Amino acid sequence: MTIHVATSGDLGRVVRRGLHLPVCTVPVSDNWLVGPCGSTPEAYPQARCDYWGMQGRERAQFLRSFREIMKAIDSRRHVVIWMSRLGSDTVAFWALCAWRRRRWPNQPNLGLVILGGPTEADDATGVGSGFIRVTPASARLGLDQMRSLSLTRVREMALFWRKLSGRAPILSGKGDRDARGREQLFALGAYQAGFFPRIDVHRLVLSRFDELLFSCLEKQQWSTPVEVFVSRGAAGEELRKWLGFTGDFFLSIRLAQWAMHNGSDAALMSEPCQGRNEMTAARYSLSDTGHAIKEHGLIDISRGAPLPVWGATAYDPLAPWVVVNDHTGHQRIQQLRERAT
Repeated sequence: MTIHVATSGDLGRVVRRGLHLPVCTVPVSDNWLVGPCGSTPEAYPQARCDYWGMQGRERAQFLRSFREIMKAIDSRRHVVIWMSRLGSDTVAFWALCAWRRRRWPNQPNLGLVILGGPTEADDATGVGSGFIRVTPASARLGLDQMRSLSLTRVREMALFWRKLSGRAPILSGKGDRDARGREQLFALGAYQAGFFPRIDVHRLVLSRFDELLFSCLEKQQWSTPVEVFVSRGAAGEELRKWLGFTGDFFLSIRLAQWAMHNGSDAALMSEPCQGRNEMTAARYSLSDTGHAIKEHGLIDISRGAPLPVWGATAYDPLAPWVVVNDHTGHQRIQQLRERAT
């Protein structure tokens, strides 16, 4: 008997309706494109619950879903993974392959169905954002197109997961970015780099994501996350593209992180609102410190609010990774102390 596993809750519901069969799903409230992760399944669920601030019933449901996933991973039966080409699903697929191979290294016995497009021919990286449209009918058709994953393919996906969940950012390692089959890994490496501070000439400046965030804020002008989200201009437009990957809720998390970092010298000031959800529960304004960071960059990396991005952490003084441009014009990430002056 085959076990069916979906890489998102929405996808799992559609497949369940289409096949009229049980389908395990990765925890429904998770987005694998943001937050911390551990390379092993034992390290994963607690870190995710803590990052999202899950408590009570929500936390119990998350852990229960994860236990069901691991029960499928541990089974000797054939496992079919259902995924889309959204970035979060891609990362979840890599993790499932890595954990399955960890349990059954020589006979992972995995099949794969991809729903919702785009095809590999349309998008070499296979890393998309936003939403997909999948129907129960397309799930029924997809089952006929299921392909078995070779041991070589599973090993490669497991390697990608180890790179992604490692303590060093993906672009800190050496590798041929044009190598066939590695496009997804380096596409996600470039995405990850967008959350790390950068070297601009000889200045240490905000990450690209935080630069956009600060560009949508002002001194003495208060904004809720919703108001930041709808900011006009090029910065607001680009920020919304990023949120297509991270989800809207990440915006409120990141604003709160900046407001809590460095206490009275925080870059953002915050005050509560009587909003109905996290996107309207508080409003934010640049402090004098935040305005100085926006205009002149960071005095040192500890001024930035730490942000876990998979296995690595941005703005971590103990592991001061920064983005630089190499001689070929590509971005890479290196330790700050390695920077030439």
